[in-house]
Amino acid sequence: MKTSQPDTERLPYGINELKPKVVPLNGKPRRVRCYVKNCQQVLKTPTRAEKGDVCPDHGIRCHYSSAGATYAYADPAWNIIASAREFKQQIIGHPFKYESHRLGLERSEDTLSWNVFRSLQEAGALAQFANQITKEECRIEPFLYLWGICISNNEFEPWDLLIAARRRFEANLPVDRPQTEPDIALHLPGRYLILIEAKFTSPNTFYKRGPRKDRSSLTFEELLNIYQDKKLKCLNMRQAASGFRIPYQLWRNMIFAEWMAAADHPHTKAYHVNLVREGYEEKTALEFSGLMSDKFQDRFQQTTWEQVYRMVQDEPRLVRLRRYLQTKTAGLKQAFRV
Repeated sequence: MKTSQPDTERLPYGINELKPKVVPLNGKPRRVRCYVKNCQQVLKTPTRAEKGDVCPDHGIRCHYSSAGATYAYADPAWNIIASAREFKQQIIGHPFKYESHRLGLERSEDTLSWNVFRSLQEAGALAQFANQITKEECRIEPFLYLWGICISNNEFEPWDLLIAARRRFEANLPVDRPQTEPDIALHLPGRYLILIEAKFTSPNTFYKRGPRKDRSSLTFEELLNIYQDKKLKCLNMRQAASGFRIPYQLWRNMIFAEWMAAADHPHTKAYHVNLVREGYEEKTALEFSGLMSDKFQDRFQQTTWEQVYRMVQDEPRLVRLRRYLQTKTAGLKQAFRV
């Protein structure tokens, strides 16, 4: 790349900078021209065995498969629009963060989450987002946690409440699998605790009745037996047990949210949010809402990245975030309806 440090003024390559259509060149191994407009660099695409070539001018690897085209930054910090140096120094490789190697991907949910919520934090707008969920008016900025790491100070320490919840529910899992990692959390002690399951291009997934899907998955019955507590009231266990499938990430996060809120303070309210693209996952949200107890229907909500964009569209401190969401791509196509 022409520079070794991320440019704090530039944004990740967006819809106006990428070629609308790419075609691989003839011959093997597979090669393509760099996906940035007007770039003629010829690059080997990544495979399972090889990383592929990095464009010397634009710092990306160009992926191509039957599923379509996408790209990844060789330096994940180039995928970041807010506090890129802190991200590179504190988050990449953090022992509490799973899958740091995916942070350079165009389709990374994690970098999208950082870019949006770190930007909101820098602008003092986290309370505004939280108020839309809790339906309260509170100007106090909550603590921000991403993947269980505190982003509200310069320590980047793991969240003690999450560690306690993992100890309560996941100390003796029957299979070797990652522990629950909430994508985003907003916590105002004594008032509310919001866990957010963020989705970008991937859907919510389910456990169905029957055998394990793979060696690291739980069965339907194990999910309900492990992630439950008689003191918790938000989810309707009887309704869930009578069904045939459960969106297991949503289930685990709702259980964690309520348990952590109770451990924080008797007055702390628990909320769980599924953050998705507009027009996606609506059926799943409706299905999961049917598993919520009648008195706690408001504790689970689905909201969209587009709603976040509309929330900040008049905020002068978030011009950069708006431009990012306007131009963000998924598979080289415009990602959001903004």
